[in-house]
Amino acid sequence: MRALLSILVLAGLLSGCATQGLYDWGDYEADLFDYYHQPGDKERVIENLVQHLDRMAAQGRKPAPGLLAEAGTYYLLAGDAATAVDFYRQEAAAWPESRPMMATLITNLEAK
Repeated sequence: MRALLSILVLAGLLSGCATQGLYDWGDYEADLFDYYHQPGDKERVIENLVQHLDRMAAQGRKPAPGLLAEAGTYYLLAGDAATAVDFYRQEAAAWPESRPMMATLITNLEAK
């Protein structure tokens, strides 16, 4: 009986630790689904993502990898290349691993 109680306590402690993910994605997954399946919601999806990124910046937290680039791509698809380049630069600054790809995108957009 004591062993069973110990196992339950350990399982409870471990499950409590697993509830916080490494990155804060906000509502990205649900919004991404809406972006592709409910075309009328595209502006709302972009606004939600930008608000999430603004909240993270205000809290001094680093955004999840790719979220800044995703926001840039949303703006690029909406026809706003200047804002897209700004988000691509932010992604490159936040995530050095993305610099080669972001640099290529920025160079190509600025050449147009």
